[in-house]
Amino acid sequence: MESDQFDWRPPVRRGDVACLIKDRAASTLIICDGVFQAEPAVSHREICDALDAGWQVWGVSSLGAIRAAEMSHLGMRGYGYVYEQFANDPDFCDDEACLLYFPERPYFPVTEPLVNVRYALDTFGPSFGLTRAQATRTISMLRALWFGDRTPGQIESVLKEVGGPSSDVTGFMAELRKRQRKQLDLEELLTASPWKQIRSDAGHY
Repeated sequence: MESDQFDWRPPVRRGDVACLIKDRAASTLIICDGVFQAEPAVSHREICDALDAGWQVWGVSSLGAIRAAEMSHLGMRGYGYVYEQFANDPDFCDDEACLLYFPERPYFPVTEPLVNVRYALDTFGPSFGLTRAQATRTISMLRALWFGDRTPGQIESVLKEVGGPSSDVTGFMAELRKRQRKQLDLEELLTASPWKQIRSDAGHY
């Protein structure tokens, strides 16, 4: 898939969607990352306006997944592991998808979203000697922290405290960096391109 097929934008903030749809024909909008504390987050109203104007709106990975779970009954569509957590687990907290990042391109992350750690512990934690009980305790300890304190160094410290003598924390952290669930969700959505099938079924573009 060529990246120039998409009009890439910075993390969405309030007003961005309204500006985007103002002078454009209806198409597909994917919301992934977005701001929410330093500036107002993208609003439900402007997403509804996009839907009413005939846009397909998809949410994935982060704030997009949150909005999709909140607005699925209004026509917004969600995709991926992170979306499924929000849509199906009423106890799943918004801050699991949050991270601190550098506010300018390339927006590199400063912290690690807890949902990435949760996925990693569930998926390949046992292969690095981290048991289910240790994974549960790790998540509990990290949930007690403000999301801005969930740095890779802090996560590694918690894992070393919780893990046993057979735990390979260094190996786990290296694999975590390679298998970022939020990023994988976006990549898989772009590859699957489900909006194309929906347009085909509807008989129009």
